[in-house]
Amino acid sequence: MKITNAKPFFPNKDIDSILNDIKDSLRTGVLTLGPNVEKLEREFADYVGVKHAIAVNSGTSALEIALRYFELNGGEVIVPTNSFVASANAVIFAGGKPVLVDIKKETLCIDPNEIRKKISSNTKGVMVVHLAGLIPPEMKEIQEICKENNLFLIEDAAHAPGASIDNKKAGNLGDVGCFSFFPTKPMTTGEGGIITTNDVKLAEFSKIVRHHGKEGGLHTKIGYNWRMSEINAILGIYQLRRLDEFLVKRNHVANRYAQELNDLKNLTLISVPSNIRHSFWKYPILLNSIKASHLEKIFREKYEIALGTIYFPPIHLQPFYKEKFGFSSGMLPVSEDVLSRETCLPIFADISEEMIDNVIKCIRMELK
Repeated sequence: MKITNAKPFFPNKDIDSILNDIKDSLRTGVLTLGPNVEKLEREFADYVGVKHAIAVNSGTSALEIALRYFELNGGEVIVPTNSFVASANAVIFAGGKPVLVDIKKETLCIDPNEIRKKISSNTKGVMVVHLAGLIPPEMKEIQEICKENNLFLIEDAAHAPGASIDNKKAGNLGDVGCFSFFPTKPMTTGEGGIITTNDVKLAEFSKIVRHHGKEGGLHTKIGYNWRMSEINAILGIYQLRRLDEFLVKRNHVANRYAQELNDLKNLTLISVPSNIRHSFWKYPILLNSIKASHLEKIFREKYEIALGTIYFPPIHLQPFYKEKFGFSSGMLPVSEDVLSRETCLPIFADISEEMIDNVIKCIRMELK
């Protein structure tokens, strides 16, 4: 059976309701910055436990808006190299310099010790990435580092809607949280993102900048068209209401993989501390004896099962970053070693038990 690596899920009951709400929106003619965007913002803020949520057209624009608020003016922002290139790009677009740092092999998330090493007089802030939906177990330590050094803390929570640590949700752990609602994420709006914060000034800035810098009838700031449409928001409202249900299923899938593959000597699993709820956008595994690309080819051609890395090569080995900032192989050794051996097993909200069984069987055959 063909098994994809990730996919969105809309229950049939929701599809009927979504279509009715879209028809209502079309009849009103209000297709942007309307009541559905406002509803999604209210409900997402309540869900995360923050005062403000500002819907935008992508996770990337969420990051850039947040970074612009902090007026980088050439300052540095520490970013883990194990992320989508948009995390670092947003720093550049916002007028800063990304300082890429290494990760912990046990979590694939940013290493707090590497943050400490890279702090300089020019450092303005830290961007922490909840990689694959895992909030770094050292989150409290990272918060303290930022507080001690007067640095802002941005959560790139693109992978982590619904994730939590010590019962506090992603998006409510730093100065600002930035989420992506791309189709493969735990919840989707088709295309879209959202900013979460308790800072009223940051919230107002975000609303202005997403709408061409328009404040009242005047353009008081430099902005862009980063609005979310009403139709995208309608999708998000229904997905948000299903999010906890989706995460229960994703954690069920992850638990089955962990229970049935933990005895294999040729792979290493990423453990999740008991105080963390993982959103499992992806289910990464580390191969101990072969490259991820080799196993992915076998699964694609032999079993029609799509495995896939999260991000490889890491940002610092992407051609632009090598040329622009002088990065080269060997500079961030943990990422370079681990990420070449990392791949992800299929995980999505409506994956069947038969599919899970098949993935487990094939992994056991190839890595026995």
